[in-house]
Amino acid sequence: MRTATIQKPIMIVVISFLFSLGVLQVFGWQDKISPVSDYQYKKDYAQYEGIKKEADAQKRADLLLGFMKERPISRMLTYVVADYLECVRPHIQGKNWAKVIAMEEALAALMPTEKTVQAAAVPEPGAGEFLKNVLAPAHRTVQSALLAANYQAGNLPKAAEIGERLYAAAPDRGMAAALADIYIKLNNADKFATYAEKVVAEIPIEQSYTLALQLAGVYQQKNDLAKASGYAAKVMEAFGDKVPQGVQESVWNGSRAYAFGLLGLHAYANKDYPKTLEYYGKATQFSPKSDDAWYYTGMAKWRSQDPEGAIQAFAKCVVINKTMAKKAQEYLEQLYKARHNDTLDGLDQVLAKAKSELGIS
Repeated sequence: MRTATIQKPIMIVVISFLFSLGVLQVFGWQDKISPVSDYQYKKDYAQYEGIKKEADAQKRADLLLGFMKERPISRMLTYVVADYLECVRPHIQGKNWAKVIAMEEALAALMPTEKTVQAAAVPEPGAGEFLKNVLAPAHRTVQSALLAANYQAGNLPKAAEIGERLYAAAPDRGMAAALADIYIKLNNADKFATYAEKVVAEIPIEQSYTLALQLAGVYQQKNDLAKASGYAAKVMEAFGDKVPQGVQESVWNGSRAYAFGLLGLHAYANKDYPKTLEYYGKATQFSPKSDDAWYYTGMAKWRSQDPEGAIQAFAKCVVINKTMAKKAQEYLEQLYKARHNDTLDGLDQVLAKAKSELGIS
């Protein structure tokens, strides 16, 4: 009696262990083998290893699709997906995007879903582990590959559609950055701002300064100078006196002039003329032929009771001869006449001096 008492729990443990391996299913102890059991994993692994021996990439891709049709739920899914996408790589290198998309869509069509797992009556906790550790990462890998292929093929709306689904399922800053890039190319300012702001909020400005400057431009177009100058200020706090790694200084000078110009424009809108002159002074330092910088410098000096300084600034705006030149000419003549007995005598000398200082022939 004592021996039987001891052996009974041992037998229960052994049977449970064999069930976990899937061994007892072979002998009819269970209706069917669990597709996520260790026993089935070993069988799937052996089949997959055989497929890997096929040297021809297209034939191997077809065999891998056949494996997925036969074994829609398998712990080998991650490896099958990775190997299949490796078979697609030659077409990516050849920029044959139609072929790439066709192959990746064929793979996506065979990807199992949560409903597939439920229909197969995969026991817990095996089902939960498969969904979390195998299916979700594999699904994201395939969809990300499709996003990239459609992006390269120029089908940006489709790329955006895929990206939106991926971000909704698992928000992350990498996908947010990808969506921001897609939407700026689609000229969708609102969608761009939605995702770009998520990236800038999470990544240090030293890494996200390009997006921040683009956001500044979007908000300037919306006439939201507070937000526009806010992003410009963040970038200039990090790079106002240095150049980002990998960027040419001449190119960055244009970005600095733009950012300081936004700060100056916001200050001018708030009637803070000392700050206006400070920021536009920096803007003209980095881009001496910025007509709007000289125009608002002239306006700020005029408002600050410095008409002579305003004349010099307006003269520079005029000789640069861009968008703001006509309005600057009106104010220049008005100020000059007020100081020269209502005549323009000598104004040509002021304009010649402005040209000389700017290096304009």
